Amino acid sequence: MSGRSSLSGIGSVEKTGRKNTWRIRVALGKDPVTGKYRKSPSRTVHGTKSEATKALMEYRAEIMDASAVRPSDITVGEYAARFHEEREHEFRSPLAWNREAYEIKRIAEAFGAYRLQELDTFTLRNAYSRMRKEGATESRLHRVHQKLSQIMNQAVDDGLIAKNPCSPISIPRPKPKERHSLTVDEAQRLNSIILGLPASAPHCAVLLALHTGMRRGEVLGLTWEHVHFDKRKLYVAQQYACDKVPRDPKSKKSKRWISLDSEIVAYLEEWKRTQRIELENRKRRLDHEDTDAIAILQTEKSPVVTNVYGGYYDPNIFGRWFREFCVENGFGEQGRAIRYVDSRGIPRIKRTGYEGLKFHELRHTQATLLISNGADIKTVQNRLGHSTAALTMDIYAHAIEQNDREAADEIGELLGGE
Repeated sequence: MSGRSSLSGIGSVEKTGRKNTWRIRVALGKDPVTGKYRKSPSRTVHGTKSEATKALMEYRAEIMDASAVRPSDITVGEYAARFHEEREHEFRSPLAWNREAYEIKRIAEAFGAYRLQELDTFTLRNAYSRMRKEGATESRLHRVHQKLSQIMNQAVDDGLIAKNPCSPISIPRPKPKERHSLTVDEAQRLNSIILGLPASAPHCAVLLALHTGMRRGEVLGLTWEHVHFDKRKLYVAQQYACDKVPRDPKSKKSKRWISLDSEIVAYLEEWKRTQRIELENRKRRLDHEDTDAIAILQTEKSPVVTNVYGGYYDPNIFGRWFREFCVENGFGEQGRAIRYVDSRGIPRIKRTGYEGLKFHELRHTQATLLISNGADIKTVQNRLGHSTAALTMDIYAHAIEQNDREAADEIGELLGGE
């Protein structure tokens, strides 16, 4: 007979050193703050294993009865944790799911002890005022308030409270930070540098972002089956981000067709041939070496931007490569070098304070250049995969304003007969 057994979601029955003696513990679920699974204090029972299992069920019923909570006693922290758990299926990305968990944790820290029916607008205003004095930014307050309001709306729908105490309070979304983009001359120089270098996976990634405005995860998640050379188009079907799992893009609108210019089409054709040869050569070398490494030959399912073994390119490794590339080519500057020895005694060098071109700014460059040259907002929205045209207009207001100034000058010239 096994010394220990676990009943999924209920608890465990464990044999002790004494005959017909068992230790039982009830599973209490995941702690909403720490994320760790909890168990009840152990209880010793005597008899057969089946009798111990029965005692476990009775112990669980006892705990459930003792912990029964009336709707009026539910705290904000408890309800917020439940709200988050029930929404897991709504998130396309675990990164977005984790970001919400972070906001839920902030809400639990600030308001978790209040019962839902106790939390009122006056309390919220005082709390936000205190958080400002403690150094919270308007951006943080906006995110906390928006998420709390969403939670309290759900509580209204569930009939737990009569109205949402967040509704009378307005914490506007702070204006987004100025988005940097390359000038026409800088973009042309970057394009020329890439075309002058041998075709490679990271070089291809840079050129794709510059010519299409794709996000980094979309570039790294692109596979050859979604590059249609005959139509001069590609289809954004998935992303490969820091969680390193191919998955759906950021939103429904992010799944999109993007037309390609002749220059990027020619580069992709050259790179596809080069990639196939490199992977074949890599496989032949590995077949003759005593190594566990495996090279994957190119197929239509292969990523366009591959690592040396034919798999997906690690986003973190690519990020470091891109910063080094920018420093080498005058698009960024690296901070001072810090030399240290890691935990295994290996000397390392860590560079700090990189300032310069960010990969995401290639996306901004595409949008800014298109808008500045008269492309309509709907076209730019579709190329970038924004959920709405309003979002595109909000992000690139500076380029639209410049176009409006030029339009005013043009209409003045036309009406003035110049």
